[in-house]
Amino acid sequence: MKYSQFGAALLALAAILPVSAMAQSSDAGDAADASVNSNSDRTIIVTATRRSESLLEVPVSVQAIGGEQLEQSGINNLSSLTQLAPSLQSGNDDTFSIRGIGTTTFSPTLEPTVSQVVDEVVYGTAAFAAAPFYDVERVEVLNGPQGLLFGKNASAGLVNIITTRPVPGEVSGYVNAEGVTRYRPGSNGLGGTVDGAINLPVGANSAVRLAGVYNEQDSVVQVIEKPAAGTRFEPVLKQYGGRAKWLSEIGDLTVYLQGDYLNSTGTAGFTDLTYRYLADGSTVEGAVAADGVTPGFDNLEAAADGPSFRDLEMGGVSANLSYDFANDWTVTSITAWRKLDTEFQFDTDFTTRNFLNTNANTTDYEQFSQEVRVALPDSGPFSGQVGVYYYSSDTHNTVLREGLNGLPPFVAVNFPFCVDAVVQPGPPPACSVSNSGFLGQDSDIRQSVRSSAVFGQFDYELVPDLTLSAGGRYTHDEVSIELTENTGNYFVTLGVPNNFTDEDIEADNFSWKLSADWQATPDVLVYGFYGRGYKGPGFSNSSPAPGASIAVEPEISKGGEIGIKGTALDRLLTFSLAAFYTKFQNLQVQAFNVPLQTFILDNAAEATTKGIDATVTLRPVSGLTVGANAAFLDASYDSYPSAQCYPQQTDPSCATDDFFDAAGLPVLLSADFTSTVFANYNVPLTNAIDGVLGGSWYHRSSYSTGFAPGQEVPTTDRFNANAGVTGDNWSLGIFCRNCFNQIRPSSVDQVPGDAASGILSYNQRFTIDSVRTVGLRAGFEF
Repeated sequence: MKYSQFGAALLALAAILPVSAMAQSSDAGDAADASVNSNSDRTIIVTATRRSESLLEVPVSVQAIGGEQLEQSGINNLSSLTQLAPSLQSGNDDTFSIRGIGTTTFSPTLEPTVSQVVDEVVYGTAAFAAAPFYDVERVEVLNGPQGLLFGKNASAGLVNIITTRPVPGEVSGYVNAEGVTRYRPGSNGLGGTVDGAINLPVGANSAVRLAGVYNEQDSVVQVIEKPAAGTRFEPVLKQYGGRAKWLSEIGDLTVYLQGDYLNSTGTAGFTDLTYRYLADGSTVEGAVAADGVTPGFDNLEAAADGPSFRDLEMGGVSANLSYDFANDWTVTSITAWRKLDTEFQFDTDFTTRNFLNTNANTTDYEQFSQEVRVALPDSGPFSGQVGVYYYSSDTHNTVLREGLNGLPPFVAVNFPFCVDAVVQPGPPPACSVSNSGFLGQDSDIRQSVRSSAVFGQFDYELVPDLTLSAGGRYTHDEVSIELTENTGNYFVTLGVPNNFTDEDIEADNFSWKLSADWQATPDVLVYGFYGRGYKGPGFSNSSPAPGASIAVEPEISKGGEIGIKGTALDRLLTFSLAAFYTKFQNLQVQAFNVPLQTFILDNAAEATTKGIDATVTLRPVSGLTVGANAAFLDASYDSYPSAQCYPQQTDPSCATDDFFDAAGLPVLLSADFTSTVFANYNVPLTNAIDGVLGGSWYHRSSYSTGFAPGQEVPTTDRFNANAGVTGDNWSLGIFCRNCFNQIRPSSVDQVPGDAASGILSYNQRFTIDSVRTVGLRAGFEF
């Protein structure tokens, strides 16, 4: 990628990076836009309970991160948001977990456990998380089960994204730009982002807001041997998109309409994979060595001879209508439609020899949702809200994986492999069939989801400052699938050959929550709750056996939380502390089936997650903010009898059926301790210019992405720093993220071909945050 692609202006870009972790604090409201009140007491307003409340008065564990904080911290997507929110962690393929629980699968046949909500619309597939942040007012990370009020499938938690609304009677806008250089062996990778918005009044009571973004990033992995000329090879991520909104306030009626579109190409951040360790006798050892690649924990080099690309288009429209009656009752209707189309292909073996060169996938996804909600007046001791919700989605997904398993083409074409052979009658060595690959797998999935629900939550102030709450949600889900798999000809079929499944599953569920909160003092809230959460059913995208059911049962959570939050020292100190305990039944997981050489989705029986979330922020002197945020977690499987064995595992059951019970082992992707310590200092330099210095330390203890001993990601310690200047409507600065270049993968997986041969080797996946980034950033607003 060339700097010229962004224009010469990027050479002078700069940024203020008030410490990235500062926003992580539950009181990170220095720049929380409308969240800062006229008394400058930094009262942050959130909608964690579907109504506007002070963050320090809402009785749930939630972190609010202002839009300006996201921009200045360089956090422009959900994956990077994990740097600010200790309880939120990312997996592969746009999947996430909260408090150790998440659905880490790339399959579209299961919906995420951590729900993503944008402007009150639930996004039903994880792929929507690939969209970059821009023109965002704030992001709220809600810890623990949240499905009672927020649509569906938030049994582990929820990320609530609120974009900036139009403002009638105001002409305003902004432009931000960022240019970075990122560590990469051989030559550093480059990147740049430009985003902006403009707000324009339309008459006295209406306004439109137009926002746009362009983002381009080189891959973290250096591909030192590339495919032949003419092969589609697109490692550079390129994204552009826009959002148009119209808001009109007509008396007691508010109409809020919006539409958005995003186009994304390139594989950076999605298929940045390398070899971590190859055991003696590895099936790919010779090919990797011939490519000049040395496996290792810090290995950022790979090779390819097959195509590599990822095309994604997404967009949608929504209409939010709200009417306030004279008696203070409010009716809100939210209608939304969204669509997603993806096509990707990458060289799965990342060598210049064809082991599994084809890994192609297409997805056509469409969803519709309708919600009607009635909010009761909150002027008396009794308040609450009730509503109905409907959701539907239809998915068409195709998959094709095939390769030569390392055989030269002139060998593979002959009997018995017969790959791309000329079909001839007669006995061997004539080929009576032509196989399209030595190894192969194909599938065609058509899935339909229909979900409807009624819900309500009511609050009653029993005595002054003591409020009791009760809520419930009844959900009916219907999911159907038609799966056709492995109809192609392969010498070795990955999965069940020539199989067809036509299956339906229905589920009815009542989720509930009981809570109490006590305003112990005007500055301190104590709360507690217990409830039941729910995630709907789905299907595996591969069959475990011919004719077997592929249904995945609903996931149920039961648990509670007690917490305290508030301010002290004349609001110079803010704090929150929450202790939680949740049990999950029928936890939905993805595991690699070694005998079938494919991934199977299943229920993991039971798991328990418990721990403590804590935040503290102190402003000891004018302009100085220091603080810390931490998540202590103990998440383990109570029962997981279908956990996949790994090569050389000594568990007795692995000698007979390739599965073992993972009871007692930590839940995958769960770290015992995650924290951020930060400091930020803003000092006047002149009457019109301030200087900013900041730094942060992000820590995450080791965690595992699989059960094999080499699938542990070591402890992570990342240091960020920034310096810059700001004026009344501009900012300019320099920053570094992961300043000491501690290279850490996001996940470690077994090499499938070696695992099938009883050999324990590993590959690893990286993200943009895995290496050091140094950049310049500039901003202007009006």
